[in-house]
Amino acid sequence: MIGGLQMLRGVAATLVVLFHLQAAAVSEGQEPGILGWFKGGEIGVDIFFVLSGFVIFHAIRGREALGPGWFLRQRFWRIVPPYWAVLALTLVALAGLAVLRGDWSDWPGLGRIVLSFLLLPLPGHVMAVAWTLTVEAMFYLVFAATYFRHGVRGTILALALWSAVTSGLKFVHPGLPPVFGIVLYSGVIEFLYGGLISAAVASGWRAGAVPALVIGAAGLAVVVSGHVSINVGRAWVAGLPAAAVVYGLAAGDWRMPGWVMLWGESSYLLYLLHLLVFSSVGTLMRMAGIAPYGSVTAMLGLGSLSVAVSVAATLWLERPYLRWAKGR
Repeated sequence: MIGGLQMLRGVAATLVVLFHLQAAAVSEGQEPGILGWFKGGEIGVDIFFVLSGFVIFHAIRGREALGPGWFLRQRFWRIVPPYWAVLALTLVALAGLAVLRGDWSDWPGLGRIVLSFLLLPLPGHVMAVAWTLTVEAMFYLVFAATYFRHGVRGTILALALWSAVTSGLKFVHPGLPPVFGIVLYSGVIEFLYGGLISAAVASGWRAGAVPALVIGAAGLAVVVSGHVSINVGRAWVAGLPAAAVVYGLAAGDWRMPGWVMLWGESSYLLYLLHLLVFSSVGTLMRMAGIAPYGSVTAMLGLGSLSVAVSVAATLWLERPYLRWAKGR
């Protein structure tokens, strides 16, 4: 189980990296080449949300006595300090870019920095990927408020109600201001998918793991290639194939080589760091007269460098940090 799900983490983060590479090329009027196959790569976020729902339910089972305070502290130390570290590096990079240009107009104001530091569910974060961490944090709060008092069924019910409200509002279009966009994000149903998969696997359900994996992977491939837009209904078009893949991997005994496990382990830092690598190295490439998104080779180089930096940071920074944080 663990091997397959760890591999899926690496796949999800890499899909997001490839999506941002092709999006950057398109935005600059460049031809993305083979990276155009990943115009729907943002589906990696949907995979992460289903995975998160599964992993949280699976990992906490049997630890109910530790309570919600322990759960929230554990999630804080795992998620927030690494994010703060990358946020600080991003601010340093933005400051360096401003000095090079002699123009501080792109420097985020104090309000945006505070908003980003606190991961508030509001638009305008300094890091483009931070909104997903805010959605994760809201899931953790719902889980902590329900699971330790009402168990799996209580949390499943809470997630179902949350999903029903957000999905209903998406179809009704009540004209709420954009500030409610993150709080009312309809994709939260993907956490529910993960919780239901966890409950099924915990009860001994293993039927149809391989067909689910094959069908789910085929569905994800169609969406990743851009043949189906996730805007049609992200929770269904992206969420259901992701859920099928998570079930297929969770219900089977999938063993992976060490490099795949490391790839999956480094997925969180890859997710956080890749845009910073693109921006920093891309600026240096432009100074050297090289268009960072002008060729497939340059873009794949940026993507590969992002993976390498993330793996190195995992081995030399994140692992020691997590050993230290475990004692907290």
